[in-house]
Amino acid sequence: MTTETVYWNEEMETLPADRMRELQFRRLLDRLAYVGQNAPFYRKKFGATGLEPDAIRDPKDFAEKVPFTTKEELQQERDDTADPFGGLCCVSREDIVHLLRTAGTTGVPTLYGLTEDDLQTLGELSARMWYQLGARRGHTVAIGTFGSWNTFSTTLLEGLRTGGIKRYHFSMPAPGEEVFPIEVLSRWMDIDGMYLSSRPLWQVTQKYGEKLQEYLPNFKYLFMAGQHVTSSLRKGVEALWGAKLFDAYPMTDAGLPSANCTAQTETFHFPEDAFFVEVIDPDSGENLTGTGRVGEIVVTSLVLKATPLVRFRSGDMGYTVTGTCGCGRTGTRLGIAERTAHAIRVGDRTVFSSEVEEVLYGMPEFFLKQYYLVRKREQPQERLVLRVEAPTGDAAQQKLLKEDLISSIQETLEIGADVEFASEGDEKFVAMYKFLRVVDE
Repeated sequence: MTTETVYWNEEMETLPADRMRELQFRRLLDRLAYVGQNAPFYRKKFGATGLEPDAIRDPKDFAEKVPFTTKEELQQERDDTADPFGGLCCVSREDIVHLLRTAGTTGVPTLYGLTEDDLQTLGELSARMWYQLGARRGHTVAIGTFGSWNTFSTTLLEGLRTGGIKRYHFSMPAPGEEVFPIEVLSRWMDIDGMYLSSRPLWQVTQKYGEKLQEYLPNFKYLFMAGQHVTSSLRKGVEALWGAKLFDAYPMTDAGLPSANCTAQTETFHFPEDAFFVEVIDPDSGENLTGTGRVGEIVVTSLVLKATPLVRFRSGDMGYTVTGTCGCGRTGTRLGIAERTAHAIRVGDRTVFSSEVEEVLYGMPEFFLKQYYLVRKREQPQERLVLRVEAPTGDAAQQKLLKEDLISSIQETLEIGADVEFASEGDEKFVAMYKFLRVVDE
């Protein structure tokens, strides 16, 4: 009797915590020496703060003496020196084979690079991630990404290649691109899994609905990123696709790959041997790692060679969970808090878009309807304003549905609420491959 392989790299994925801490610290020391010698940004930064990498003797020293890195610093360095990599590049530029950028939602995109070794490393780390979801060598996965300009899309593709998983890469959210993998390719071979970011997931699910299981009868796993997954969304999507929905927490700047696993979808596994993750109080800098308290996620890349980051302040809020997961993996896991960009203040309460979505998508008539919250210039505002794509039905039916939705929101969230119906083509619903969940007006 053979036992199914559930790990891509069992040694690292099940390494005891004490041995992982030892490995991480050795790599942290090597990393400080590496960037201090090779990256102009860190050579300057360490010199300005008086940091001597040889003086770091334990993790406490690292937390107290090694300075944080912020996106604003890197952008300023880029602007001051005309260095597109902001002083991060540790290798000859001739050795960089792939360029990546951030989305640029807060300004000019930040540029990073990968060497051939980096691509292979990301492939190895991502193969672990795909195996967490149930992907296996020989499977066929359709992967719809908006190009490969960011780290996560590149990482996903490299992981499938490394893992020996057949991939069909198509461009989403370009309309109609999903037809070939779902309606044509599926006639010739089983499609075992699919990756779609948030907006394409909505597009495909809405288009096919219950026909998805007819086209994909042996479908096993659906993977997405780019949006907080609420329980009502997960339940509805899984019912239509006939497969489990997993999601990722991708951090483009640091290149951190992470995902749920077959045992749970509340937290995210990440490769601790390749990334050192801390959680800090964003105001005081207090180390909250391992306490379960929510703080800002800080990431250090331990193995990438081209443009690695040290103690990068992500701006994202989360917490860490320790202990063996139900899947058998022993590493620390990340829990992600909802982003404040997806929240508004109503009276004395902070309301997140995910809370509203739980109510909205819990009503069948509104499932997968596009929506956003209106954030007034003056905060806090007196009432929640939800703008949502109009449901089907005549004026009388829509009036009743609006009243039911308002009642459900007010009862569940205990706030006053107004609902406005909008057309499907409202340009404020989307931004590239993502949905806007809060719009300022």
